[in-house]
Amino acid sequence: MRRLPAALTACLAAVTVSGCFVSYPDAPEPRRPASAPGSRTLRLPAEAGGLTRVPERKPRKIDFGPPRFVGKTVSAYYHRPGIDPGAHPADLTWVVAVETAPAASDDLRKRLLRQVLGRENDDAALHAETGRDAPGPLGGVSYCGFDGVPEDGAVVCAWSDRASAGVATFPSAANNEPGLAEAVRLFVAFRHDIEG
Repeated sequence: MRRLPAALTACLAAVTVSGCFVSYPDAPEPRRPASAPGSRTLRLPAEAGGLTRVPERKPRKIDFGPPRFVGKTVSAYYHRPGIDPGAHPADLTWVVAVETAPAASDDLRKRLLRQVLGRENDDAALHAETGRDAPGPLGGVSYCGFDGVPEDGAVVCAWSDRASAGVATFPSAANNEPGLAEAVRLFVAFRHDIEG
């Protein structure tokens, strides 16, 4: 049986007419201008998009694919204010990204998304997928959507551009349009800090 994120469990226990929602800090404006694709590099800053890195937690292993297409890789957890860094991984934001060649980035985005979703032999479709036209100042292609039914409570965003591909998860307790819109805004700021 799948364990519900703590934030969702608490929210369901106190649900009201207005519903429940996990709130994130306001997504900050990117702190530096977007670099040209050839000069970008992936990094794991102490803060990204207003979230704080959890360096003591090690995410599960990811198969990034054939070495000839894989450059620098990053994988880390981040937490929002008010969430214990020792919380269950379902309550944390997880980012997985890889530097790659332009010809391989779309395939790597799909590969990473399937692994993060646990659908390695399936397609990587997201529910209520959106965000294709809002990749932020770094450009490329991005998608955000829900990873499953409402009680799973997670928004997943994936991107690919001429320099990299990646996936980030954002815990949410409301499978609805406002929750998705908030996660898309946070994703743009978060990605900008990861891919500088």
